[in-house]
Formats: sequence, C-alpha cells, structure tokens
Amino acid sequence: MPMINEKYNVTTRGNKTDPAILLLHGIGADHLMWHLQMDVFANEGYFVIIPDLLGHGKTKDVSGITLEDWDKQILNILNFYSVNKVTIVGVSMGGVIAQNFAVNYENKINQLILSDTFCELETMKEKMLGYTQVIGFKVFKLLGSKMLSKGMASTYKADFAYHAKEYFSSSERLLNFQQLILARKAINKADLKEKLNTLNVPSLIIVGDEFGGNFVKINKKIADNIPNSKFVILDKAMDPSCLTNPHRFNEEVLSFIRI
Repeated sequence: MPMINEKYNVTTRGNKTDPAILLLHGIGADHLMWHLQMDVFANEGYFVIIPDLLGHGKTKDVSGITLEDWDKQILNILNFYSVNKVTIVGVSMGGVIAQNFAVNYENKINQLILSDTFCELETMKEKMLGYTQVIGFKVFKLLGSKMLSKGMASTYKADFAYHAKEYFSSSERLLNFQQLILARKAINKADLKEKLNTLNVPSLIIVGDEFGGNFVKINKKIADNIPNSKFVILDKAMDPSCLTNPHRFNEEVLSFIRI
C-alpha cells in the first residue's frame, strides 16, 4: 500500500487501465471496511482505489479537518493514479465527503453512489444525532477503544450484521479518538442539500432499513435533491450497508455502474 506524498495510505485492486472506482469509508473505519467489495469490483473489470481518509487508519494525523481537506486528498489521489474521471462510492461519513467532492468537482465524476449518509443536519433531531457522536467519541477517548468495540458488537448483534460486528470489534483497527472528533465535527457542518440540485451526475442512493424510518428519510432527502437519482432501500441492512448486506449492496452498485 503506497503512501502518497508520505501522507495518504491507499490500497488498490485491479488494472489501472480499467474504469476507476473510489471507495470512501465511514467514520471510525479504514480501507478494510471495503474488504467485501474491493476484489469483487476489481474482478468485474474496475480499477478500485481505497484510501484511509484523513483522520483514519494509517493516513497521517492532522491538526484539523474540513470537507475541503478531503477534497484535496481525493484530488491528490486521483492525480497520483492519473485518473481523470472516477465513480465514487461513499458510505456514511464517506457519503458526505463524496457529495461535497461531487458538487465542487463534478467534472471529475462519472457516477455517484451514496449509502447510509446525509447531506446536512437540518432538524434539531438530526443535529442531536451528529453532536451525540462527538460527545460519544470524547467519552471513548477516556474509556478506551475496548469499550467502543463492545458497544459496536452490541449494535451489530443481528445475524445478518456479523461482518460489521467482526470488523468494528477488531482490535487491529487504528483508532485515534481526537482525529475522529475532528472528522465528526467536520461532517456535522455539511450544508449540501441546495447544492445537490445542480448536479448532473448519474446518482444512486442506498440506505439500510434497520436504523428506522427517520434514517431512511434522511437518505431520501439526498435522492430528492439530486435530479434523476435512483433511491434503493435494502432490507436487513444498516449503516454500513456494504458490511451488513454486502451481497445486495454489491448487486445494486454493479448494476447501476454498468448502465
């Protein structure tokens, strides 16, 4: 896995001459969150690029994070691999980052796939969800990653979510809670709903049904604001759908990008 400019940790799968797909993971995760997609997509004829996003994994720690910093990271990665246009798949935090990049660099996007994410924290209930996670990371900074792993194991206790439980409970993941606090504060500031109206990019929005109707509505809001987008609800799935219902997730993504 090359370190790009000694700052970004990135892995790839597939042939560099194939159409490129960039996979953006969720908060508290790293590139290995995509272990059920990277080889599948490569075997379907795509060059798959999977970075550890700023504040995560083995990417160099930062003193501050903004959505624009992630834009710069993506641009540097695409330039490093000589990719002019890319399909971006973003889950959760990665979905917010993908949207921000798309509205700022639409000319770089072939297709946009967003899953289990949001475009802004508009209502008080939505804002509370965002800031509750900031508080949670501050608490786990004191309690340690083992307590977080126990909590994640409880969240993903359903049989269908065993891949997520296994991944998020792993002691091998590198967690820096101060970095996660910075990352969560950054995505909480997202204000993308109106900007999405200008997008002219084929877009697919996927959401798992297991986090309830309000979470589905938050994702439907994205689809409602991207012209001609496709909206799919996955049963027996929750954030991240790529780990909790990987078979259906992969089917939906591959079907969409082949169009």
